[in-house]
Amino acid sequence: MRFLQEYKRRSILPLAGLALAAYYLIVLAPLSRRAKDLDAPLHNGWQRLSAALEQTNVTAIDFLHITNQLAETRQAIALLENGKQKAAARLELSSSVRSNMSAPFQLVVYQDERSQQMDDLARLAKQNQVTIEPAVFAGFPEHTADTKQPALLWAALSLVQSLLSTALQCKVSVIHSLEVPLLLTNAAPTTPPLPLAEIPLQVELTGSARSLLKLLQYLPLRPEEMRASGMPEARPDKAPLFIDGLILKKQAPDKPDEVRVTLRAVGFVLRD
Repeated sequence: MRFLQEYKRRSILPLAGLALAAYYLIVLAPLSRRAKDLDAPLHNGWQRLSAALEQTNVTAIDFLHITNQLAETRQAIALLENGKQKAAARLELSSSVRSNMSAPFQLVVYQDERSQQMDDLARLAKQNQVTIEPAVFAGFPEHTADTKQPALLWAALSLVQSLLSTALQCKVSVIHSLEVPLLLTNAAPTTPPLPLAEIPLQVELTGSARSLLKLLQYLPLRPEEMRASGMPEARPDKAPLFIDGLILKKQAPDKPDEVRVTLRAVGFVLRD
């Protein structure tokens, strides 16, 4: 009897081994290969993340550091967006200028507005006892046959008005010349369009150091800021201008306070 039991036990062991081997080959081995296949994307992603963080030589990634960096990045993006909104509000031209720029360009309407602004400036110059030389009006932005971006003429005209009227309100002595070297003959970029168009203005003036200092201080301000700074007669449509270059020359030994200035200012136009 004992011999029969021993025989059965020894017969079962090989069968159990064969069953375990079959189970491994049929179940566990495919599961192991499947697990490796599923682990490959995770391993590749881990390697890319390590390389991006420059942590390829460490065994563990500092996820707390990543979380802090992500929070800082989001905060920086929010600050950038807030700065963009403030810059757009500062650079925004008057509603009438934006309306003219968005409408189809009409040369007759533009010429009428150009002439009207010249008359207004001549009248303001007379009130403030400032001399405007003929070269100033000759330098006003003008439409030509080569002009490919006529809408920018409206912005340029507004910026010229802001520059010259501010100079007159600061009571400079003479405005000698004006240039608007605007590249209106270049076609507007389309792929993709630039968010800003830069309009440079160059003007030559003579005046006291005090009047010219006031001009430099007031150019980048908006109307409400000028009024808060002591210029109550600031135009409501005055656009901010930023100083790009400045040359000062003493006029004469017998006029120590009089200075001749060549000023390059830049205005910006937000594109839709």
